[in-house]
Amino acid sequence: MEKIVRLDDARHGQLGEAVRKRIEQLVLTGAIPAAGRINELQLAAQLQISRGPLREALRVLVHAGLLVAIPNRGVFVKKVELADALHLYDVRAGLARVTGRLVAQHASREQLDKLRATFEQMEGACTDNDIAGFYAGNLSFHSQLIEYAGNPRLTAVSESVRNELQLYLRDAVVGPARLRKSQTEHRQILEGIIDGDVERAAGAFESHILAGKQR
Repeated sequence: MEKIVRLDDARHGQLGEAVRKRIEQLVLTGAIPAAGRINELQLAAQLQISRGPLREALRVLVHAGLLVAIPNRGVFVKKVELADALHLYDVRAGLARVTGRLVAQHASREQLDKLRATFEQMEGACTDNDIAGFYAGNLSFHSQLIEYAGNPRLTAVSESVRNELQLYLRDAVVGPARLRKSQTEHRQILEGIIDGDVERAAGAFESHILAGKQR
């Protein structure tokens, strides 16, 4: 599961990044609802920070496409419509193919162990029909794949597309059958990477994203 950022653990120089990550978590998990307005006073009090770092973090997230600034009204969580989500899926599928190929080429033993551990966490969530646990593991698994590709530009673009798409997916209803189907696809990605089979890993990750589009 992805680590929750605790602002009281952040050093002064890391505060802005920690604030950004915390707000991003609140948005992507639905704690701040779709199209919801950001209440700066309330959020600053909740995070126990001043409004300066908060506003800077909001500006970064507006630039990243998660939030929208509307003059004279404030900052709102972006609402992604179905048509936009389908376009994002196509872009993400292409990025996934490149990601799978690079991870299969470059992943270290330690990174493979972490991918296995996250996969096993999702296996347990499937067995327990734990949708929230699977959701957290799925985000972590995909984040690890993006990171382990070892290409900073690919990482930046992939995370931007993934996060914007997540605004659409976070309210989706997911049942046990869908968890198992998704996990089967994760297994195919992982096996291709472990075997160092570049084309199989690339194709499996691309197919996984396109299958998500169809679902």
